[in-house]
Amino acid sequence: MNYFKSKIISSKGFTLVEVIVTIIAAGILGAIFIQLMGTALNSSWNAVEIVRDEANAEKVMEQIIADYVAHINNDPAAALNDMATNYNGRTIDGVRITTRYIVFDGSGNEVTAGSSDNLKVELSVSGAVAPAITGRYSLTTLLANSRTTDDPIVLY
Repeated sequence: MNYFKSKIISSKGFTLVEVIVTIIAAGILGAIFIQLMGTALNSSWNAVEIVRDEANAEKVMEQIIADYVAHINNDPAAALNDMATNYNGRTIDGVRITTRYIVFDGSGNEVTAGSSDNLKVELSVSGAVAPAITGRYSLTTLLANSRTTDDPIVLY
């Protein structure tokens, strides 16, 4: 009869070894999680800087294109030259502007020219707080002298 009683009695709960192993595993996972979250929190400001820099570049590009439309509607022959002289080397709201005349060779490669009907406008922004982290952002557009004084005015 004693034999049956020992078989019926079952242990309930966790052993001390199981509790210790669980605590150690939770501690290791917690340390890894805190390390990863710390890294993410340290660089979370980066997204705000990127968006601000890109918005500034977009704003300046829109300003340049609006200015070009106004110039080409008033004097199509001088529009590209006016844009090149007004904007080359300038910095507006932290956005550096570079302009240069280009032509395309037979292979479609871009070649710098002294003067042509194509003006390449490049905007570049470096991160203001930490350039090594935020990197460099750029926008490029190509302004072409494709209108004559006989063409109708374009409204944008």
